[in-house]
Amino acid sequence: MNEQIKSFIQSDNTAKQMVNYAEDLGKKISRNVSSSQIRNAYGTVKKLQMQSEFNEIAYRELLLLKPKLAYARGRTERNKKPDFEKLEQALSSAIDAVDVKQPETFKRFCNFFEAILAYHKAYGGK
Repeated sequence: MNEQIKSFIQSDNTAKQMVNYAEDLGKKISRNVSSSQIRNAYGTVKKLQMQSEFNEIAYRELLLLKPKLAYARGRTERNKKPDFEKLEQALSSAIDAVDVKQPETFKRFCNFFEAILAYHKAYGGK
């Protein structure tokens, strides 16, 4: 697991570094990863976020996002796969850092994902 991403999810005092990382990643993937590819995964996360509490069931659904990302990577055009893999690796590391016993880690994960999506769009992601 990427230790830097793990620190974003498990600690409140890394928000500035998380935003910088998300901006860099969003910029890198903006040309070759479509918004719809990101939004498919993001829709799942938003649905979980809308639930009244983050529990074992929600955690299971979050973990199942990893195979969905792998499937999306498999459907990605060959020349665009490296950028999608960067996104998949970052999100997978962030998912691995979420702890069901610490719901604030899920909130930080959501913030991280939202930041990536926002910067992807800001840098011209379609």
